[in-house]
Amino acid sequence: MGASGLTVGLAGCSNTGSGGDGGDGGGDGNSGGGTSTEDLEYNGEDVTVEYSTAPLFGNVADMLKETLYEVGLPESIDVNFSTTVWGADDLQSRYNQILSAGRATPDMMLTNFSYTPYFAPREWLLDLSEVLGDEKMNALENDYSQVMVDSMTWEGGLYGIPQFIDIPTIQYRKDLVKEAGYDPEGENWATEPMKWNRFAKVVADTKEQAGTDDGYTVALNQRNIGSIAGYEQLVTNGGNYFGDMSNQNGPVGDRPVTINEEQTIRTLRQLRTFMYGSEDEYAIEGLSGNITPTEALGWDTNPSMESFSAGEAVAHRNWSFAIADYGAEENFGDSLGVMPYPYGTSEDEAPYEGTGGSNAKLGGWHLSINPNTERLAATVEVINAMTTDEFYMTIFEELGSTPPKPGLLESDRAQQIDVMNRYLDTLQYQAQNQFAPPLVAVWSAEKSAIGEQFLACLKREKSPTEAAKAAQNQVEQIENQEG
Repeated sequence: MGASGLTVGLAGCSNTGSGGDGGDGGGDGNSGGGTSTEDLEYNGEDVTVEYSTAPLFGNVADMLKETLYEVGLPESIDVNFSTTVWGADDLQSRYNQILSAGRATPDMMLTNFSYTPYFAPREWLLDLSEVLGDEKMNALENDYSQVMVDSMTWEGGLYGIPQFIDIPTIQYRKDLVKEAGYDPEGENWATEPMKWNRFAKVVADTKEQAGTDDGYTVALNQRNIGSIAGYEQLVTNGGNYFGDMSNQNGPVGDRPVTINEEQTIRTLRQLRTFMYGSEDEYAIEGLSGNITPTEALGWDTNPSMESFSAGEAVAHRNWSFAIADYGAEENFGDSLGVMPYPYGTSEDEAPYEGTGGSNAKLGGWHLSINPNTERLAATVEVINAMTTDEFYMTIFEELGSTPPKPGLLESDRAQQIDVMNRYLDTLQYQAQNQFAPPLVAVWSAEKSAIGEQFLACLKREKSPTEAAKAAQNQVEQIENQEG
């Protein structure tokens, strides 16, 4: 699907890709294991900084390095874009091996905020507040997406600086919905989110009119149903796993568990209606159904894209990176529409703070430094270059990866970026309506338990009530054991 299609494994965290192994190497005279003023003074000697990254960046390394030098990276610093295993879980396992062994390379890494509760307490990542200057720290406080910055903050330390933010949206066939009698521009679908029942009707009507195989495609395998797309749908219906969003990060064992509630049951009924229609015994009366294929229960991000890419679906949930491909002239061009996430309950009516309304899960990746690097000063130079506005806008223009500084979406440069410039209003709106998942060590076990129960419900092996109750019991057990 072109260069930006290579982000699929990154944004969706699918476990694909292999290669690359970073061995220990020489340095520029600096040593890891603590920082000092001397550590941060790059001496100008020739040095190579190893950057463990995704194929997304590795495949365009030459172009990105050219940008780095243009923004002031000393040409005596070479950057080795080392691509390795991919998928958030596989990459975490690889970093675990490297960092637990105290290896000096890679010097810097592309990291996910889900790593924070594992790596930060063990001091496996360098606290960037010790090495970034006042100007950069002030920018992080004032100019960046705060939910993105906060996701790599642990007990006052900063363990990653945003490289790009992923913004989930609903991408749809504007040409098909118009043919079905709807007016996306007139109703301002780009920035005025619709309710789920309205969305389902639009998709069902358009599917019937256009004769597509599918209506709404979305990844709903166990991982996604519990912690990504299914979680988003619950939050837009006013529910959450731990009550108010302020409880996301604990304290574990001393926070409410709020899974076995009406909002969860309704969300599961809603998803079953989307799949099986009014014939399902738990279908919501009056809600349009038969719009999501049952195959979605086995889909991660990559396979969930296939039907929409082939022109056989009306609407599709995906991260912002996919817009660059779908909106290209060789694909759907101007016929691609993008809207914010629909909702079932308004923010004012939602029982928990931070829930309700159009609300989407935070996505995106950061840059972190190996605390054992022997090239600290040079690595800091690279980090500073990779977090300039010019570098952010270059990867936005070339790869469709959204800058983590909201103000950049309002810039003249953003207005000139082909394809993405048509959807800036939607991206800005949704970026202001994102929530972070729990950033605690037990979240991995909890989301697995929730996903298992929710998936059983959507496979019609359990009722929505049974699934919500079982998930509640399992998460309470985890909370009590770990708390």
